[in-house]
Amino acid sequence: MAMESIEELFEHELKDILGGEQALVDALEQMAQESSDRDIRKAYTQHRKETQGQIKRIEKIFRSLGQKPEPETCLGIEGLIKEKKMFMREKPTEELLEFFNVGAAQKVERYEITSYESLIDMADKLGLTDAVQLLEESLQEEEAALNKLKAIASEFDVTDETEQVGETEEDAEGQHATSRR
Repeated sequence: MAMESIEELFEHELKDILGGEQALVDALEQMAQESSDRDIRKAYTQHRKETQGQIKRIEKIFRSLGQKPEPETCLGIEGLIKEKKMFMREKPTEELLEFFNVGAAQKVERYEITSYESLIDMADKLGLTDAVQLLEESLQEEEAALNKLKAIASEFDVTDETEQVGETEEDAEGQHATSRR
């Protein structure tokens, strides 16, 4: 069966973001458990609660359309989750895992922001003012979450590791020079 209308596309995209948000509830819980930083753990936990609210909004939109909320697998979000699993095979240090998780969460937020912006455009064209309002509320939460994650990322101090690598090379050269004297 071919997709032929913006209504069908809107419903398809709603199912996609519903599946993505549901997958993120579990991923955010896992990231909170992995975090040793209290503020980061709190940010993941808070956004997990917001995500549960976003799911309820999406379900409300489906009900207003006379549809049953049926999620589809969101390949975009699933791909990011798979990327995390592959990264874990590298056995990163606690600090690198924390830094990776914050970056991965930013990727997710940007995906969600774009999804919600697209859904808002479609809902607006369809004259679904209640849906627009609900989707805009979710969009604002996603933008706020992204800004919080960007602030957290800017506070990471990775210069220590970088300097240690540089110092190790310089020290090695210095030791060679010293041993030649």
